[in-house]
Amino acid sequence: MDADSQSNIKEDSGAKSEQSARFEEEIAHCREELRLKTRRLNEFLAYLEQKLRTPLTAIMGFAELLEMQCENASMADNAKQILKAARDLLAVINRELAEPNQSRVATNVGSTLQCDVLYIEDDPANFALVQGILEERPALKLLQASRGEIGLTLAETHSPKLILLDLNLPDMHGAELLRRVRQNAATTHIPVVVISGDATASQVERLLSAGARNYVTKPFSIQPFLSVVDKILEETDHTN
Repeated sequence: MDADSQSNIKEDSGAKSEQSARFEEEIAHCREELRLKTRRLNEFLAYLEQKLRTPLTAIMGFAELLEMQCENASMADNAKQILKAARDLLAVINRELAEPNQSRVATNVGSTLQCDVLYIEDDPANFALVQGILEERPALKLLQASRGEIGLTLAETHSPKLILLDLNLPDMHGAELLRRVRQNAATTHIPVVVISGDATASQVERLLSAGARNYVTKPFSIQPFLSVVDKILEETDHTN
């Protein structure tokens, strides 16, 4: 083989190596692009799910209250239809958007203890809903805090037996508030129940690992929610 032929072979080999390296680089770039797009899509779906769950909580909750309290048969039937439509929508959200919900729901009898429940929530509709639900437990005194700092102050001064906590507060994230409750000697003993539209398994596990006693996913039904409250309050009473 003459020198020219050897030179051509080396050039061809070098060109192929360069093409192969460029091809692998393009593949790596495409994979990274796909990874980023997948992450953005998952973040958007989680955001969309939470935005759907929050108003659905109010619709289902008030429909249940209306059905329970309404003496007019026609209006009660209308409330049932609203509730059915809302539950159908929730089934779609759970099927198409949500990861399996790992929140823990306990069952127990109604509590008759005189105690305070502190609900840290900035949405008036959500607070009004829980206020209406807890009217089923007339012995309970419900306190509200619309900001995290106010909630921390009320937790110290009133020492409630239970804190209900929304995650999306105007001045801090609920996870940060939970951390501060757990680190404060005056409040570390108070059980915290997170109420959130974020039903992703990783979020539920993260908050439970951080010290939340329970994680209730929006929207929720009245009786399971009351069961969670009853059980925690009775456990708290037994330990005091």
